[in-house]
Amino acid sequence: MSLQVSLKGFSFCVLDRQKNKFIAFGHYSYSKITSYRILLNEVKLVMEGNEVLNQNYQHVKLLFASPKFSLIPGPLFDPDKLESLFTFNHTLNADERLLSNFIFANGSYVVYTIPKLIVDWFQDYFPTIKFYHQSCPLTEELLLKNKLGNTQMLVYINMYADFFDFVLLEKGMLKLYNSFAYKTDSDFQFFVLNVYDQLKLSPTEVSALICGVIPKNDTKIEIVKKYIKNLEYLNKPYHFEYSFGFDELPGHYFTNMINLYQCG
Repeated sequence: MSLQVSLKGFSFCVLDRQKNKFIAFGHYSYSKITSYRILLNEVKLVMEGNEVLNQNYQHVKLLFASPKFSLIPGPLFDPDKLESLFTFNHTLNADERLLSNFIFANGSYVVYTIPKLIVDWFQDYFPTIKFYHQSCPLTEELLLKNKLGNTQMLVYINMYADFFDFVLLEKGMLKLYNSFAYKTDSDFQFFVLNVYDQLKLSPTEVSALICGVIPKNDTKIEIVKKYIKNLEYLNKPYHFEYSFGFDELPGHYFTNMINLYQCG
């Protein structure tokens, strides 16, 4: 079972590995929640009242979505210096747990935080649970897809309710991974187009692919479409089968959570 937690939402999906089929899915949106303590109370209600979430699973993985992270090249990573690596770019709060994941596709590490109350509660509920940052499955999947000699520059935009990831690949290699918090459509437009401008990316030549829970007709996307010529949407992996509920969802909505299975 894969779980996804962000300040504005909670999702899950279940993979039957014998049938190679995703057999269950759920998503709950909390647009007005502003604290993880309130979020956890809502998640508890869902967890305790959903039969699917209370089965015995061989593996349970939780993807935590947050813009507070740092990507560290493998040769520079030191597990004994996680705090100094993280606090170079971010503030470490007393109520946060510092974690890291190894990204096999390029031998890097992501260092990030999760609120302690989230970690403690889920570890009590699923003693063998493993935690991952959203950059882990996204980087693994994108580098795997583009490792076979793709010479194009490609932009990937991974959307969440209050922030998005901007990823740039060139010749199958990761050149940029950054996150931007936004409140308005204008914020989103500014950050996307500013990165294009700062990196001298041609909006008529460098395509952007979008994933995350955002409708294709969302005004944020419509605004950016006026400037970026080729804007497409990622689809869920083709090498799985999906139960009927998944077919009712746009393919780009939960690509990252589905790909969490491949993170070690």
